[in-house]
Amino acid sequence: MFPRICIQDNILAGKPRPALWADIEEVMKLPSVQDICDQIKLLDGKDPDEMARLKRHLPIITPHTCRFRGDGSRKSSNAVPSGLVMLDIDHIDDPREFFSRWIFPVINKSAPSGEDLGGASIYFVAVTPSGHGIRVIAEREPEESIPAAQKRLAELFALSEFDAVTKDLARASYIMPWSYVLYCEPSGLNFNTSEQEAVITTHFAQLETQSHTTTLPQQKVSETPANGRNGGFGLGSELPANGSVPAVSSAGQNETSGEDLGVASFRDIPYAAIIANLENLLGGTPSIGERNQFYFTLVRYIRYICDFNPDKCVAVLPDYGLSIGERHATAVSSVNRPRKGEIPDLLNRAITAAQQSNSEESNSSLITHSSSLNNLPPLPRVLELICRRLPEPFQPAMVIAALPILGALATRVRFQYLDKQEHSFSFMSCITAPAATGKSFIRKPVNLLLTPIDRQDEIERKHEEEYKEALRAAKNSKMQPANPRACPRNNGINVSIAKLLQLLAYSDGKHLIGIGEEIDTLVKSERAGVWSQKSDIYRLGFDNAKYGQNYMSDNSFSANVPVYYNLLLTGTPGGMYRFFKDVEDGLVTRFCFAQLPDMFGSDIPAFENYTEAEEREIIDIAETLDKAQGNINCAHVGIRIRRWLNDKREIAIREDSRAVDTLRKRAAVIGYRAGMLAYLLNECVYEKAVGEFTTWVAEYVFQNQMNLFGNKFEEVAQSQILMNERKSCVVSLLQALPEQFTRSELMALRARNGQSTRVDMVISRWRNSGFITQIDKNTYKKTTKANKACIK
Repeated sequence: MFPRICIQDNILAGKPRPALWADIEEVMKLPSVQDICDQIKLLDGKDPDEMARLKRHLPIITPHTCRFRGDGSRKSSNAVPSGLVMLDIDHIDDPREFFSRWIFPVINKSAPSGEDLGGASIYFVAVTPSGHGIRVIAEREPEESIPAAQKRLAELFALSEFDAVTKDLARASYIMPWSYVLYCEPSGLNFNTSEQEAVITTHFAQLETQSHTTTLPQQKVSETPANGRNGGFGLGSELPANGSVPAVSSAGQNETSGEDLGVASFRDIPYAAIIANLENLLGGTPSIGERNQFYFTLVRYIRYICDFNPDKCVAVLPDYGLSIGERHATAVSSVNRPRKGEIPDLLNRAITAAQQSNSEESNSSLITHSSSLNNLPPLPRVLELICRRLPEPFQPAMVIAALPILGALATRVRFQYLDKQEHSFSFMSCITAPAATGKSFIRKPVNLLLTPIDRQDEIERKHEEEYKEALRAAKNSKMQPANPRACPRNNGINVSIAKLLQLLAYSDGKHLIGIGEEIDTLVKSERAGVWSQKSDIYRLGFDNAKYGQNYMSDNSFSANVPVYYNLLLTGTPGGMYRFFKDVEDGLVTRFCFAQLPDMFGSDIPAFENYTEAEEREIIDIAETLDKAQGNINCAHVGIRIRRWLNDKREIAIREDSRAVDTLRKRAAVIGYRAGMLAYLLNECVYEKAVGEFTTWVAEYVFQNQMNLFGNKFEEVAQSQILMNERKSCVVSLLQALPEQFTRSELMALRARNGQSTRVDMVISRWRNSGFITQIDKNTYKKTTKANKACIK
């Protein structure tokens, strides 16, 4: 056997060396590896800096590379491909459950859907050192790049997202304890013969070099793959036609693009943007006769962010009409010129300008309402049916309007949220638009969805009337009729507090549904003095918490019951703001808002009728949903929401926005519930469309809350007027500060932005999140994590 993977003592010590899998197993069984991972597990993500420090003491392997040429250092330019691919799946609550549900069936040659895969050449699966991820090592197929192989595996596991940064040849993987291993097939983790090693390493070296420029010639692969698995390279495989390793340029390096070298961006800022700003600072693009000297000057600056590697400089810079030989010779000469100990000021200015431009685009798409949200994701069948007869601008609002109804239908279904607390399908939606814009478009589809509930309500109301008649007949009798505890669930929004409490007590944990086509009706009830109680009930209904009242009189209803109450409201913007006038009471954050397009000057929108077949199918799905019961679980929905939530958390900290931090949390809950609903509607089979629907709902709810109430949240939180910018658009404090800054600089920046100059909490949050480190009493320095976060 011959080594197929390299191992290194740790990320900072020594150089990678080829190792047989038995040697790697031996390292995995060391007590020191188990001890480090035990310490990481105890931290449970609460101290990222300490976790990173501990990981640096773990040994590493390089699954994509079997050996390193040249000086043996772990660089992609030195790497000899192993033909293996590594896939990292992060942010999993229960990796072992995920493995048994999604990966093990693939190893057994069938996808979770039941499709026969013919084997997927998976050799190794383990929980990552963090305890909340999974690492997979598998065979690459003959003409497959690393990203393509990762995508193929992700699709087999029904993943829509995975760690896409693990695509370069030299990528390291921290070793985990042997107890973390979920599956291992050692025969695929070594080369069985020197011939097999030659075939695989030569082929994939050529593939890595040529895949971005030319189409590889078809290579002959034996009928019997290596290790008896499809997709491997058999011992009978032939060498490439030239029988040698890829051709190299005159510089001794593979001809490849900047993206291949891992230099498509610097700190996630595209090199093209930095270079464009650098060109402007140097006086613009050169004329003929100036090109060589201009190129030399550019390299003198750009080398500081290209590892002083002339090949990387050539890869990222435009050619300006110069040949590859001229550019490379000029780059070598320029890189070797004396250098400073820090990045030159001119380059810093170019980076800052590119970073600001990138941030403006990011803020525009992440914090302000984006028209792309009106582009619906793939919808569950019932939502696709009820939206198909509506004009496109009305369809997103219809999805939001349907959530409370669908949730009430699936009232017997329960599931756990990220915090392991039990949730139900509780939704409250508000559709808002100016007068005479067609808000009543929801009536027909909503009535179709309500068919099973309305049918049962007819029976319940009949029992209720019969009971009232019996009571009147036995008014003076000692024999009183038995209370049937009738509970019609669809009762509008004008129901009294006592009646609503009685219905909740009689509902046996089923959701009531309240529909109000004019939100001003509730505003009037506020004037009548009952609003404070109803507001409490609505807020408690989001979490199904208990509400109660206790009266001495027998004429009033007393009870203390959990609140299962879904709401659907529509109204004008004015009525909505009159209803949600207090952003501090928490009701705003519990509602899904949808805004209809302004129809000023437009023709009356046409709402087509459903066909009989469509109506029948909608009702059939509603009836099936009404019968659903039990507990469901889908880890993928949690993965999607956790990532979305963490992205918004970083924005909140970076922008010091209380609105973003507050609104992201409940939007995540709503998105998660919507994702679980889509999963249920998909017969509890996870597909990419379920994940897309999950994050679309979370983002749609978040963006509408920000647009409608974001400024108000900031005003209340900071007690002053925000900057005169577009709603919810805030300046990135962390990004605007230099790499090393003082407390005074932060205070001055906040003052210019119209924010409070009290910075203790801001600094504390940044420090706890690992964005800054403290140098002395009043001086701080950004971390690598901060620089990455600033330009997400």
